[in-house]
Amino acid sequence: MVNRIKNNVQEKLRQINWPLLVFLLLVLNVKLLVKVAAILIISIINRKDISTRNFFRQRYLFFYFGVISIGLINLLLQYKNITSGYMVITTIGLAFWVMSAAIAYQLFIMVQKENTTRIHNTVAIFFVMHITVVFINFLQIVYETKSINPYTYKGFNQKYYMSTGDFIMGITFDAPVATAFICAFGLLYFLYRKQFLLSLGCMAALLIMASNFANLVLVGIFVFAFIFWSSRVQKSFILICGIMLVFFMAKISKKNNEHVGRIFYQIMDKPYDLPRAKIFTLDEIKKAPDSVLTYEEQRKKHAQNFIDSMNEIRLGAGYQEPGNVVTKKSKPDTVNKIKDKAFYEFHESEAVIKKINRYGEFLNRNYTRSQQDSLSKLYNWKRPGKWIAGEQLFSFYKKHPAKILTGNGIGNFSSRLAFKATLLNIGGQYPEKFKYINPDFFSNHLYLYLYFHSQEQSNHEASNTPDTVYYQLVGEYGIAGLLLLIILFFGFFMRHIRKQSFGLPLLLLLAGAFFAEYWFEQFSIVILFELLFFLEIKDKRREEQAA
Repeated sequence: MVNRIKNNVQEKLRQINWPLLVFLLLVLNVKLLVKVAAILIISIINRKDISTRNFFRQRYLFFYFGVISIGLINLLLQYKNITSGYMVITTIGLAFWVMSAAIAYQLFIMVQKENTTRIHNTVAIFFVMHITVVFINFLQIVYETKSINPYTYKGFNQKYYMSTGDFIMGITFDAPVATAFICAFGLLYFLYRKQFLLSLGCMAALLIMASNFANLVLVGIFVFAFIFWSSRVQKSFILICGIMLVFFMAKISKKNNEHVGRIFYQIMDKPYDLPRAKIFTLDEIKKAPDSVLTYEEQRKKHAQNFIDSMNEIRLGAGYQEPGNVVTKKSKPDTVNKIKDKAFYEFHESEAVIKKINRYGEFLNRNYTRSQQDSLSKLYNWKRPGKWIAGEQLFSFYKKHPAKILTGNGIGNFSSRLAFKATLLNIGGQYPEKFKYINPDFFSNHLYLYLYFHSQEQSNHEASNTPDTVYYQLVGEYGIAGLLLLIILFFGFFMRHIRKQSFGLPLLLLLAGAFFAEYWFEQFSIVILFELLFFLEIKDKRREEQAA
């Protein structure tokens, strides 16, 4: 019996491609040095299968070759104004694209030479590990807050509350939006592999992340898949996932539900809250919801609640005022609950305050008052930052039509690398002596980011950042870069989609995710997408050969 169990375990372990699993864990890790180490290790392992001639023949890499070519063309066009800072940022930017191409090639090699079943098992293990870490992180928060629903818990100065998902990481230790999209990829992968329980597990992990943007993109894909791209059983599980999402937004995390509605109203430039009744007394302020109070009124409300809670603590604990005797004491658990009210007032963390101050100092030191006034009048700053970022991009090309074909150059308008080079610690570290800020970036997307992030923490949200793949490509590589993405990247994978497989939903998910971050510079979900699609291509060829 023992030998049989041992043999079964050994057989299951043999059905996993361990080099691929380790590579995924390393290359998807948030640290850039870990990613570089992963590429070097896998290159050594696959050294016998690597061919320079074969590398340049791979059609799925043509997009990367094209973007690199545009970057070099822009470098030549600006040869008269080249500085050491621009040479460094361009070299790093080109190196990032080369790394992306190298990773895609390594994944293709591993999929082609390996048994398909083992690759699928490895992918499944990766997703299971990812959502397991998500659940463990969530349980740690539940234990810390002593609350089953931390999304409504206002203790610890509202450290968690509607920001609970920001404190949850997956197996890659990456940003919450990356963690959420990995869960979404796993959901669709298992759904179309007919591993429905694992699909629901990924859905639960995605909901725990409370990523409004990932949820919105997924809803659109659910609608498409339900109508055009699913079997009867898959439709049933899509409905179950939809019900889970509605229940979570309506009952578990109501504040996030309100947050999504508020963003849509901002886009339409309409007030979200109904006209409020006049509030005069402190008692009326205490009873009114925060959404209808001004910032000063909210401060008064929280301050008074704090004072009231401290008085309750003193009375509940048998606190003896001078000249008075309190004989009745509250139970210890009641006192603890009352004490917790003292933490209900929202306080930004010390790290957030330092960041706000750093951005504010940078604004005041580098932008004159007249510059700030002029930039503030150009757009309606009540709208989300991403909307304004698109308007800035349109205005830029309206003033500089000659640059519309190949863009403004690497690091010159909108990219993670452009933010790194400011030395503001946005997007990671950068060599201090090679600080670089292009004037066009300075007066557009950098100002936009600083405008919102030098304000209170409620403005530090994804909808107020300019980060999107589309803005990066159009801004720094022009219309040519966007066409390369559509024709060579999306087009290549579109040609290899199998009917009723996970290929098309995954492609739509990635296209939607491109509105959220500079994904090609993060070496994250694009890598996972390419691996899954190389599997799709191999499965398609196997079906064609069998037919």
